[in-house]
Amino acid sequence: MNTATATEVRTIDPTRLGISPWKSFKANPEDYFDKEEIARSRRYVKPLRIANVLRIAVNLAVDLAVIRTHAMPRLLNRLDLNNWVLEVFVVAAALLVIGLVVNTGFSWWQSMVYDKKWEFSTMTPATFFGDLGKSIGLGLVLNGIVFVLLWWIIRGTDLWWLFGWAALSAVSVGYAIVYLKLISPMFNKFKTLEDEELHADLLAVAHGVGADVSKVEVQDASKRDKRSNAYVGGLGRTRRMVLFDNMLEWPKDEVRWVCAHEIGHWRRKHLLRMIPAVLALQLVDFIALKLIFTNDAVLRFAGVKALGDPGAIPLFMFVFALPGLVTGLAVAWVSRAHERDADLFGLEAVPDPEAAKASFKHLATDSLADLTPSLWKRLNHSHPEVAERLAMIEEWDRRNAS
Repeated sequence: MNTATATEVRTIDPTRLGISPWKSFKANPEDYFDKEEIARSRRYVKPLRIANVLRIAVNLAVDLAVIRTHAMPRLLNRLDLNNWVLEVFVVAAALLVIGLVVNTGFSWWQSMVYDKKWEFSTMTPATFFGDLGKSIGLGLVLNGIVFVLLWWIIRGTDLWWLFGWAALSAVSVGYAIVYLKLISPMFNKFKTLEDEELHADLLAVAHGVGADVSKVEVQDASKRDKRSNAYVGGLGRTRRMVLFDNMLEWPKDEVRWVCAHEIGHWRRKHLLRMIPAVLALQLVDFIALKLIFTNDAVLRFAGVKALGDPGAIPLFMFVFALPGLVTGLAVAWVSRAHERDADLFGLEAVPDPEAAKASFKHLATDSLADLTPSLWKRLNHSHPEVAERLAMIEEWDRRNAS
């Protein structure tokens, strides 16, 4: 297998062949998957769709019930804390508990029942509840800090919507920066890839296209699930490529191409490009909040006199999510373009279309991906459908050959 040395850095142009990542490819799943693969995918996905709709409906009903019954203002009146910071923490904790009561059953069913039936989940009760406990602790700390910061701003200035947006944006970016270093190790263990030949080969691919990846690590994903994934993360000298340990069973040419795709995300600065777009759309959310909360009837519906009352937090969260139903479509559209761009980068960095197609088929059939997604899912999903990506690879191969 030929690999580039650290000194043979190539400039990659994903659009060299005139294929735009911003345009989707029309594709028929039946051209790439047989009837049984498609039928099996549908059998797996359909109950998950129903469960997801039910989960959303239950959460929506509970959220509205909490707001309409004035549950949080009543709780705070009963506790009579006389300290808005403590009240914020109480509301954040209460909402976290409500969320656990509503959603833990759904999560248990999917991880411990449904995915066990389909032989995906390797989760044990100890791992499930261990993850749950860590998430509760993390949620209490992070939610408390974020809500105290936001309510301090809301209570202090009429420009809360602008300064609140800036504060939440800073917190979101900071969380993304520290996630791989501080948060992820709370749930997973990482170790250097032991296959020295594959380790050297993947680093050569990275260095050959100018990605300063320092090492390749393996994440113990198999303790929860049999499905595979890979990503590049970290900053500066800590930047590394991470493989799920399930992927070590794959053919090495497929692993190599998947890593080239992930390197493409980093080299094309997709995360850095996405951040301004997400923050701009988040500003739209805050502007919408400002407009909605000028109506006193909205506050009365929640049982509070002013937005600065910590009892208004459930209403704030509910309203904050509404614009996201629209702005989220824009984020998803950009994300799909970035995925196509990374696919094209991977094909230029590792020009092995057969390995590229095999890796996507491997991912799709092994994880029973939705091969025939609905229109809503296609519009709302962060990745293009599998058949479309396979069609684009074939078009790249045709143009490259000619």
